[in-house]
Amino acid sequence: MYTDYFGITESPFSIVPSARFLYLSERHREALTHMLASLSGGGGFGLLTGEVGTGKTTVLRALVSRLPQETQVAIILNPALSAHDLLATICDELGVDYPEDASFKVLTDRIYQHLLTNHSAGKQTLLLVDEAQHLMPDVLEQLRLLTNLETDSRKLLKVVLVGQPELQQLLQQERLRQLAQRITSRYHLLPLTPEEVDEYINYRLRAVDCLYKVFEPALTRQIAKATHGIPRLINLVCDKAMLLACQQSTHQVSKAIVSQACDEVLNWQLPTAELQSASNAVAGGRTLRWGGALMLGALLSAGIWYWQGMPIPSSASATQDLALTVSPQKVITQPAPQVIKAPEPEAVKKKVLIDPLADWHQLVEQSRSERQAMQILYRLWGYETRLNEANCETSSRIDLSCHQSKSSLEQLSIINRPVILPLKESGQPEFYTVLYALNDDSVELLLGGKRIAVGYDWFNARWQQNYTLLWRPPLGDKSAIRYGQQGPRVQWLNQQLSLLLGEPVSQAGRFDQVLLDKLRRFQRAQGLAADGIAGPRTLMVIDSALNLPGPTLQPEKS
Repeated sequence: MYTDYFGITESPFSIVPSARFLYLSERHREALTHMLASLSGGGGFGLLTGEVGTGKTTVLRALVSRLPQETQVAIILNPALSAHDLLATICDELGVDYPEDASFKVLTDRIYQHLLTNHSAGKQTLLLVDEAQHLMPDVLEQLRLLTNLETDSRKLLKVVLVGQPELQQLLQQERLRQLAQRITSRYHLLPLTPEEVDEYINYRLRAVDCLYKVFEPALTRQIAKATHGIPRLINLVCDKAMLLACQQSTHQVSKAIVSQACDEVLNWQLPTAELQSASNAVAGGRTLRWGGALMLGALLSAGIWYWQGMPIPSSASATQDLALTVSPQKVITQPAPQVIKAPEPEAVKKKVLIDPLADWHQLVEQSRSERQAMQILYRLWGYETRLNEANCETSSRIDLSCHQSKSSLEQLSIINRPVILPLKESGQPEFYTVLYALNDDSVELLLGGKRIAVGYDWFNARWQQNYTLLWRPPLGDKSAIRYGQQGPRVQWLNQQLSLLLGEPVSQAGRFDQVLLDKLRRFQRAQGLAADGIAGPRTLMVIDSALNLPGPTLQPEKS
């Protein structure tokens, strides 16, 4: 290690949270103020979101340290629980005794009684849930029910949900509208500004009494740009830079050392599209867009239309409705279709004729790389990847799973997630597109940075039913759930099938004959093979039926 070389007792850039290195930027202080204000009022829920590494846990720790002494805090760090397990965990955190085989009612009654006891003693009860984007909708609904107990002026239980931006999408579901209405304070934590990055780095160096001027301002600006102002990435880069400086026997980091540290550290990171746009906004830059004017025209007798420059959304919630109505010029009968000229911006909402502009072959040639299509697919899920990371292996790092198989378009419509499709023109190599939406008379694709609608005949003549998609497995496990198994995943499956089939919700955690019959009925109803095994395809269809967060093929209906 480099600690002896720099004359310090410990690394100033450890990623392990420590009160000694607590740095609250203006944004962190503002987030903390919002959360404290929500707890002092009569509301039931507070919401803190932010990208990975922006310091949400730092705010959480600072919040706990500033709470009044008469506050009892329960903290849930791993929320991948069933509703029943959630109640049991809350009891454990609050020190509430309960029988080993306690039912929902017993657990709820014990919690309510404890809340009343705390209130009578002048105590406030607070539940903090970290990584809350992993909560299932039924678990969130159970949290809402717990906050129903109240006095004339305040809730007896207050809840703060902390999580990544997907949590905001989760709370937009129709079934969770009651919970969303109870959130009295919301704050989205943005990355540090370049000035704050400089303060942050030097604050950490001062905390360990480092006597050397290790990072000049120009280098902290370089680090701010490379890391987009994310504290965790700043720590990793600075730690690596100091190690390299030690190896080169210098107490002052150079530009070359910072560049090498950024290259070695950040090539393994996966920043998101939202993070990129937030960072650019903080720095006063422009948001990256694929944008331009909306365009449409007839290209083939089979039917191809283009919406050129339509910004590809970073998540399903960002999908825009088409605002342009265009009369096609005429059917083009050449074998190779042509891209069409975009109308002027002021003509976007007017009916216009569009002339042919570019060569279709050029667009196809730009789409030969499967990795580029995978970049688009990650972007639809809200993640920006480098080209060398745009593959299936990357999905596991962001709690997604990559699935490759063959299927019909009808089955893909039931799964209802965008997919990568290889298409092939006669005598030509494959090109890759992303299936974006399915309409009554057309298939919408994302190809070469453009949004295109093609006729079904044209599409079916070029697709061999291969596909690649991303999805989020229940409780983070994509393996099949089978007869005879038991545990939280079986309990989750039982609960969701009961909900989807309109039956009383079962909490049974064993895959028995009753659950097998339920699963087969659901599979038959969805046109799946009724094999009684909840494999990836069945789980994906359940995911779609529950309308869980993520991009869909019919965004306007989701």
